[in-house]
Amino acid sequence: MLRKLRFYSRLLIAFAAKYQRGIVTGMLVGIAFFIFSPKIYRGFLKFKPGQRIAVVGRYTLTDIPLNIQKQISGGLTRIDEAGQALPYLAESWQATDEGKTYIFKIRSDIKWQNGKNIVSHDLDYKFSDARFEYPDDHTLKITSAEPYAALPVTLARPVFKSGLLGWGEYKVVSTKRNGLLIEELLLEPLNTDLTKPRINYRFYQSENLAKMAFKLGLVNVLDEVSKLNEIEQWPHINITKKVHYDRYVGVFFNATRLDKNMRQALSYAIDKSRWPNRALGPISPMSWAYNPDIKPYNYDLAKALLKKPDTITLSTLPVYSEIAETVKQDWEKAGIKVNVEDSIPEDFTATIFTQVTPPDPDQYNLWHSTQGTNNTHLDNKRIDKLLEDGRRTVDPKLRLGIYQDFQKFLLEEAPVAFLFYQTTYTIIRK
Repeated sequence: MLRKLRFYSRLLIAFAAKYQRGIVTGMLVGIAFFIFSPKIYRGFLKFKPGQRIAVVGRYTLTDIPLNIQKQISGGLTRIDEAGQALPYLAESWQATDEGKTYIFKIRSDIKWQNGKNIVSHDLDYKFSDARFEYPDDHTLKITSAEPYAALPVTLARPVFKSGLLGWGEYKVVSTKRNGLLIEELLLEPLNTDLTKPRINYRFYQSENLAKMAFKLGLVNVLDEVSKLNEIEQWPHINITKKVHYDRYVGVFFNATRLDKNMRQALSYAIDKSRWPNRALGPISPMSWAYNPDIKPYNYDLAKALLKKPDTITLSTLPVYSEIAETVKQDWEKAGIKVNVEDSIPEDFTATIFTQVTPPDPDQYNLWHSTQGTNNTHLDNKRIDKLLEDGRRTVDPKLRLGIYQDFQKFLLEEAPVAFLFYQTTYTIIRK
């Protein structure tokens, strides 16, 4: 055994002496690769083809689209398809004091993109009507004067340390601005997953400008445009269709100018079957609180003729001009004279626009008579009470009953003729 050990040690010494230069070189290369591989990876990313995505809209650094925010960071919670809050940055929470106080436990395994630990003191959503307390590094206590059942859903909004420093899978590498407005936003994956590309978001103020950029090859993705036009016929593209059940297009009535009977008649007079993905009410059909048993206002000319205005002005924006003309034709069949205006005055009679609804069924800001954001000026005390009770009630079963009733009574008031859920298209060049 000792003789074998001496043999192998002499053999190893001889091998090392013969190949000394190669062994030393290999060790140095290995050490250099370990030290410089992150920089090599980042350099490789700069030359790796990425996605150049056209986004339509005017945005600043503080209000970039939510889908981009979610790539960079996340919230205390996340929301499932039914609109319910699930743990995310907060591993758990509890409501106390009848819903006035929420205590969130923050995960200890999450870091900011600069490598620093996330602690409760970093989290401030800047709510003007709530008090934030930090019992320890992993506990956040939020107290408000009134119970607010929708708080866990509200806290799904991504949180940032400073600027756009988050804890998501992508980090911001650079931004290009024109004044306050963003023109470009460059993201790269935080880890070394080579399957994830760099993403260059380019912002355009209209769909026409975004489509022109796509035609010129400045971008290879058109993100969520409302119309395809001739692009649909182009070769070598993929088109993805998305129905947004949190955005409905409707004809909104001024309740101070048109009484309930007239609003109902106008709703019955529109043939809504011509639009796919029809909307029936103010809450998404995907929501846990959706009520399918609400008045549908199917086209019924006989009911439309019971009581109707002699003439009506329909105010809208150019983007809704085709819808406005269709509604005008339907109303004129019912004997109503219609004037279409390509602008929306503050004191409109009827108007068309898209309403974005929150993931939680709480729509206090949209329909309560005290709110300036109640565009229809609806004033119904029963609906006001339901909205007040809905946001104060923590028990999910009780909330469900409240919002089922809210939808039923709102449809009876008919402040809106609900038309359809908005559809957008994302076009990707192959």
